[in-house]
Amino acid sequence: MSKIVTTIAMVLAFSGTALGQTVATPDFSGTWVLNTSKSTLEKDNTTKWETVVIDYKKSAITFHYKTDGKKSTEKYIPDGQPRVTENMKSGQLTSKASWQNSALVIESTLQIKIPNATVSVSGLKPIVDRWTLAADGRMLIHEAPDSKEMLVYDKQ
Repeated sequence: MSKIVTTIAMVLAFSGTALGQTVATPDFSGTWVLNTSKSTLEKDNTTKWETVVIDYKKSAITFHYKTDGKKSTEKYIPDGQPRVTENMKSGQLTSKASWQNSALVIESTLQIKIPNATVSVSGLKPIVDRWTLAADGRMLIHEAPDSKEMLVYDKQ
């Protein structure tokens, strides 16, 4: 009987420790350069070089891209709430970002504007981007499963 009680106590102690642990969100901050030799690019991707500077402050993560000389910025709050991330003449891009284990997952959908009406495109899956950091913190991987593209960035 004492073996059973001891076993139950140990199981409860270990499960309490496991339940109390949370996965730390990785810090993607820094300057990252696209490594085309490690990346899997789609055939029509003409990107020659890309640098991404990432800032992660006050629960917001900002991506500053410089791709073949063109600059752009994307900002996300990884709390799972949808937010308009880009306004265009043709509509709005709405994205929601969240941490899933140690990966940053961004799901984006498009709302198309027609004069005097706003139409939500239905039946389409959101565009999903998944960002993960290698265990050594020296490589950042951006996967877009729908396009079968995997971009690998080296830390500078």
